[in-house]
Amino acid sequence: MLLFPGSILSHKPNTLPESTSALQPEEASAGILPNNPFIEKDQNGEYLNFDILIKNTGTHTLYLATIEATVMDASVKPVFRQAINVNSQGAGLKAIGNTILKPGETIDIFNPFYAYPPDVKITFLQYQFDFDYADLAKQRESNKKRLSTDFDLSLKKIITPKAYLPKNSYRLPLKGKLVVMDGRSFYPGQSLGPAGAAEQSVKGVALKSNRYAFDLGSADDNGNLYKNDPFVKENWYAYGQAVYAPATGIVVDLQNTLPDNDFKGKSLNFAREASDADPNHLGNYVIIDQGNGEFSMLQHLEQGTILVRIGQLVRQGEQIGKIGFSGDITFPHLHYRLMNNAKPLTADGIPGYFDAYKRYSGRSFTDLKRGRIESGDIVATER
Repeated sequence: MLLFPGSILSHKPNTLPESTSALQPEEASAGILPNNPFIEKDQNGEYLNFDILIKNTGTHTLYLATIEATVMDASVKPVFRQAINVNSQGAGLKAIGNTILKPGETIDIFNPFYAYPPDVKITFLQYQFDFDYADLAKQRESNKKRLSTDFDLSLKKIITPKAYLPKNSYRLPLKGKLVVMDGRSFYPGQSLGPAGAAEQSVKGVALKSNRYAFDLGSADDNGNLYKNDPFVKENWYAYGQAVYAPATGIVVDLQNTLPDNDFKGKSLNFAREASDADPNHLGNYVIIDQGNGEFSMLQHLEQGTILVRIGQLVRQGEQIGKIGFSGDITFPHLHYRLMNNAKPLTADGIPGYFDAYKRYSGRSFTDLKRGRIESGDIVATER
């Protein structure tokens, strides 16, 4: 059961008679996962990765018209504010998906305000959600013409994030030039999978171990991920690349027996043996206890290439296997996640920072220490 503490709901003063507004039942509530999200920082800004769960607890169908976020300092004064609504430039609220809630329904929204300038000090966040009633076709049509300041219901949520302090020193698990894909930002699929999605409920996923995960693809000097025909797995530069331990730790779990997927023409042919042996489609993987409550998981390894065993101490930079094409994957790459326990179906993801790598910017590389990587980055490590 999800509890949504700290939600304050109000009706617009002219929506209901003053004598009855206080008697109305609560019509919506808001919660977040995780309850106290981390603040990541780098030289370019501050970042918050969390889900907002809004539930319609009333009898009206609600249309989410505006989301506004205000940063508060220690004196609870606003220092930064941003909002999106149906009239926003670009996609606006359309970018977050469904915004219609029928009675009893919950929608999961990835925090649309995930990046802030580096000089904005975040102590508290106040999120405001404005709704229009949308029970009738006439109302839904009328809502399209309403201004953002004209709404029927408003809900506020106070969020107290906390700074994330890295506990271990990590290095990227591949060498050479790499392209970061499906990492932490507004659009990647592994950050945006709804917490209450049916497929996650079936697998018993209570939290999001993929919250700060990313995919790494090896690239040539021109940034290409493959050569010639992409429907030949061996043509992908990542395929067969050595995978290294990102930090020193103890191997606590692994899978090494699953065959690779393959292409059949331009279609993907998932390995038949994997359906029973790998019900959660994780592929071949290694999980390392890095200490301090942090666990690395490296996925989609090639069958039979894992060089370590459960209980073994591995040193940072030691080879643990090779990239393959196993599990729920459409092209060869390495999936990496950092978690707060060794159970990927129930762990929550935690941010990882990396040493000894370079980020490509223009025609040069910038050396980074304790840096974060994000979708779109092109980075390089020593070969």
